[in-house]
Amino acid sequence: MAMMHTPVLILIFNRPDKVQQLMDHLRRQRPSQLYIAADGPRADRPGEALQCQATRQTAISAIDWPCDVKTLFRSHNLGCGKAVSSAIDWFFEHNPEGIILEDDCLPDPTFFAFCTAMLQHYRNDASVMHINGSNFQFGQRRGTASYYYSRFAHVWGWASWRRAWQQYDFTLQRYQGLSSEGLSTMLKHDMKAVCNQKLDTWDVQWFLCVWFNRGWTITPNVCLVRNTGYGNASTHTLREPRWFKKINYGQLPVITHPVERHLDEAADQHAASVMYSPSRWYTTMRRVIKGSPTLFRLYQRLMIKTKYQNIKINK
Repeated sequence: MAMMHTPVLILIFNRPDKVQQLMDHLRRQRPSQLYIAADGPRADRPGEALQCQATRQTAISAIDWPCDVKTLFRSHNLGCGKAVSSAIDWFFEHNPEGIILEDDCLPDPTFFAFCTAMLQHYRNDASVMHINGSNFQFGQRRGTASYYYSRFAHVWGWASWRRAWQQYDFTLQRYQGLSSEGLSTMLKHDMKAVCNQKLDTWDVQWFLCVWFNRGWTITPNVCLVRNTGYGNASTHTLREPRWFKKINYGQLPVITHPVERHLDEAADQHAASVMYSPSRWYTTMRRVIKGSPTLFRLYQRLMIKTKYQNIKINK
């Protein structure tokens, strides 16, 4: 069986069942280089140390093919933002390019070939910064090729280059003062929250780093990755949004490149209306809840019993 030579980073924490599913998908690809990063247990969560240990052991024991494995296992909890961003720093210190998957992202087999082909095709094109594995066009095809050009960096399975990640700024300080024209109210709010250290995340920063650098992203014309991260064991998300049911999943066994090169503004407007344009009620509640650890814990306990089950606080 052929091996895949594109390096892969997987980001894990405390969910051995999710990691087992992901490793089952990776086994079919047999990556020759696998990087495994895990945040440490939270001090205020009894039993989480055992969960974290079981999750790490699940990942390691699932590797039954020849593979160069490197691990970054944290002894203490860094939180979502620092744990993930520092793991990606570590990954790109070792590799000029590669694929990144969180434990709750299950890729179609053609996702890996797609990322590998795009990494090679755009390797020396500094204007392209990110390769998406996901698509939120709900079946509406954009152009006639296998993918289209976007400004939006999604992180349900993605790939990039060291040259692009060098623009990442966890604090967003280097991008303060730049024009935010074109960003939704939600993203402007998130940027302010990050700058004020009120939001423990990493992907908002990456989205905005790509945006402010006027970077382009590659988006497949079907969704190649399923997100299974919603539920009681999730850190920030309890119930999946209703629009998940509209996602058009598929495969890309053959890759065709666009004949013309231009950003698909209509596609980005559609994605923005779905993902980055919440109601005023949502924005207000998000700000209040995220600003109070006590309220956030209460939110986690009560969300299943309320009618507001589709709110996603941190994404």
